[in-house]
Amino acid sequence: MSREVAFRKKPRRALILSGGGARGAYQAGVLKYLKEIEWEPDLVCGTSVGAINATAIGCGLDIYEIINLWKSIERGRVYNVSFWKQLQYYFTRRGFVPLMETEPLQQLILERMDLRRLRRAEKEIVITAVNILKSRLKFFNNAVIDIEHVMASSAIPVLFPWQYIDGEPYWDGGVMANTPILPALERGVKEIIVVLLSPVGGARLDLPSTRRQAIERVFEQSLIGSYQAFMAHLSWEQKLKGETGFFERLARRTLTMGDVRIATIAPDRMLGFQSLLNFSARQVDVLLRAGYNDARTQLSLFFNRTDA
Repeated sequence: MSREVAFRKKPRRALILSGGGARGAYQAGVLKYLKEIEWEPDLVCGTSVGAINATAIGCGLDIYEIINLWKSIERGRVYNVSFWKQLQYYFTRRGFVPLMETEPLQQLILERMDLRRLRRAEKEIVITAVNILKSRLKFFNNAVIDIEHVMASSAIPVLFPWQYIDGEPYWDGGVMANTPILPALERGVKEIIVVLLSPVGGARLDLPSTRRQAIERVFEQSLIGSYQAFMAHLSWEQKLKGETGFFERLARRTLTMGDVRIATIAPDRMLGFQSLLNFSARQVDVLLRAGYNDARTQLSLFFNRTDA
């Protein structure tokens, strides 16, 4: 039965990696900057593509290996479309048939990551998935994470097939917690960096001028909805404790809550629907640079740096 175990030491620093498909290359750019300033997390929590990046960290891949992993990814190494299965479903309408198959992604992960190393990792890695039958969010850490857990966390509903863990079907943790900050707060972490893969909430955007832009905005808002809702809940707790002005501070890049400091890094522009499944070398290069530059600029206040 899947369960978590307590880690050897209490974490002081946590890195939270949101979901967002092919946009995950942005997180690799952020990791490069954090490596340069020698900021190392004790706890890494990830959902969906954030779970893949978190697992890579836990398996001991260094930043250059993670960047090379992203640069080597192409669409055919992540998913493929079985036209025969789609044709069968079209005529029979029997059972659920996902639009895409993800065996290439599973093979890529197994080729590049030694998941056995997770058991010996100094960092605690936590990834999420949603139990489809119970509609319940589940957290998994190094004690149990295996390929089925990583694939489940990144199983985008309808597009990708769900995965079975202990006989139960699971899919993308981003459905219920696209930014899994809860484990960090439960463990009493004092310094947290959150990496979003959507600009909504992190930048002031123009009003949508077309239906497509309006739909994209709604989708982007859904990506960070759980994070905003969770932080709003914290604001209510702080209000009950008599702390004023907390909710207004949520819009800032850096937040201090008692002795807990939280920094948020996010793109400063809309990336569009197409970016979610655009596993191309060109997009990877763009996102790597954006993640690095945004981290450098947006963390300047958090670390009181003047070189950004």
